[in-house]
Amino acid sequence: MMTPIFLFSLLSAIFTVGQSIVNPGSILTPTTSSPWLSPSGLYAFGFYKQGNGFAVGVFLDGISQKTVVWTANRDNPPVSAEATLNFTSDGRLVLQSAQGEETSVANFSSASSASMLDTGNFVVYNSSNLSIWESFQNPTDTLLPTQRLFYDDVLDSSVSESNQSTGRFRAIMQQDGYLALYPLGTPYAIEYGYWSVGINATQFNATLNLDDNGHLYLASASGIVTISGAGSSTKGSIYRLRMDDDGFLRLYSHDLDQNGNWSIIWSPTIDKCEPKGLCGLNAFCEDDGKDFHCTCLPGFAFVDESKRTLGCERNFTTESCKEGIINTMKEVPNTMWENVTYSLPLLLPTKEECRNACLQDCNCEAAFFKDGACSKQRPPLRFGRRKQTDSNIALIKVHTSTPSTDKIVPKERKKELRVDILIISVSLVGFAFIVLAISGIAIYRSRLCGKPKGAS
Repeated sequence: MMTPIFLFSLLSAIFTVGQSIVNPGSILTPTTSSPWLSPSGLYAFGFYKQGNGFAVGVFLDGISQKTVVWTANRDNPPVSAEATLNFTSDGRLVLQSAQGEETSVANFSSASSASMLDTGNFVVYNSSNLSIWESFQNPTDTLLPTQRLFYDDVLDSSVSESNQSTGRFRAIMQQDGYLALYPLGTPYAIEYGYWSVGINATQFNATLNLDDNGHLYLASASGIVTISGAGSSTKGSIYRLRMDDDGFLRLYSHDLDQNGNWSIIWSPTIDKCEPKGLCGLNAFCEDDGKDFHCTCLPGFAFVDESKRTLGCERNFTTESCKEGIINTMKEVPNTMWENVTYSLPLLLPTKEECRNACLQDCNCEAAFFKDGACSKQRPPLRFGRRKQTDSNIALIKVHTSTPSTDKIVPKERKKELRVDILIISVSLVGFAFIVLAISGIAIYRSRLCGKPKGAS
């Protein structure tokens, strides 16, 4: 017969394994302990490798291709292998550095337990076993099955596949019932959005949903709008919706029965250059039908040649109005960017007049010309793209020559030279006057003394 203490311990162990319960006092390290697993072992909460250190998050641990789906404090630098993740006795989850500095992993306190669920949701409970915090309610770049986006919830892209810090693009479930994509940091306005899908709904009523079969849809009291139909009905498939670093929202599937890669089963039907700002500042994007390419505007060079999406910077010093600088305008056809002008557009009949207007303006470094309108601009220029169907002409000011120190003397130096010449001139005049005076005295004395010796 089993003793009550042994029976209690056995039941506690079974309950712990079945529910993946994590209790205060639990500690994780990047290299010497296993993460907190979901019951099936598919998902895990803990440290994962990022850059030259480690980050904390939720990831798929039960497949060969470890995939991060949520990250804590994603914009903080990676921590070292000496860091610890501590579920404290007072119910906080803190990351402690090797130097003893503490950072809260999530915004909760007085927790009694936590659990990594098989849905991919990491849930924290109070003493009444009620949820007080969930990773599903604080998404980063990924939406998992059974997870929903409510109004104003966002998915922000990561910098790259290997860097989970916040990137440049955002998907937002808007209050008006539209799921829309924008460059991060821009207003939620039509001129900045580059894709959207909506449902008829009262304000604050619509949600974005992904079910276990890969069915992606908007839902409201009026019904549903399907974005992507259900995928494979096989139980061996898992799905995730991700806001990718190139500005595309993509739905992926993975077959658990095969040791393969994630497959894309849906993404918006837009060209690859549609995400605004894909090529960074002072560059433009061009889609060749297979892939996108980034090109710097004339007079600019890539910030990093190996990462062309980081944009471009001036490859010369801007001195458009200094004496001796000769400028010209380089033409870039079928290209446009965000039209933010510092002056009212000029109504000019030809691009030559637009070019001249910019050349004569010290503040102008670029101009748009389209349909008789000339808009003057200044860098940085963003959201650049080339589209063969666009009649817009971009004009970029570049330098064709610089001052020569042999031929052109700065104004300050000219003043110095004029002073020097004046002093030298005055000195020469004075010297001549002295010479003449001495000569006059000598002649006068010779007359007083008679003829010089040797005279006949």
